[in-house]
Amino acid sequence: MDQETAKYIVNYFSALLTDSERLAIRHTHSLIKLDLKEITQNTNYPLLNIYKRKGWITEDIEILNLLKEGYDNFEVKAAERIMCENCEKVFLNNCPSCNKLARTPEAKQCRFCSFNWR
Repeated sequence: MDQETAKYIVNYFSALLTDSERLAIRHTHSLIKLDLKEITQNTNYPLLNIYKRKGWITEDIEILNLLKEGYDNFEVKAAERIMCENCEKVFLNNCPSCNKLARTPEAKQCRFCSFNWR
């Protein structure tokens, strides 16, 4: 599965993610907001404790293992799992003209070839 399709599935069909996958996404987005690549023992950042208290950053090994190979790889694995378990609930909105993936499931115009299927 390519990265674009994985991102589409994770973004638009997030209700099909597991709780662990949701926590992994929240953890990653929080690190990005704090402008941190990872948390080490020497990381001394005042907002870090607040993010941990709120549950936005986790120290759970299971969740950190999901992100061990990088966020992009995690996103692909999550999307593949969703497609294996719930393929009937996922709608890939492909352009009827060029067959490329539209921007959203509701889109009616292709961002690549500008074909309009309204």
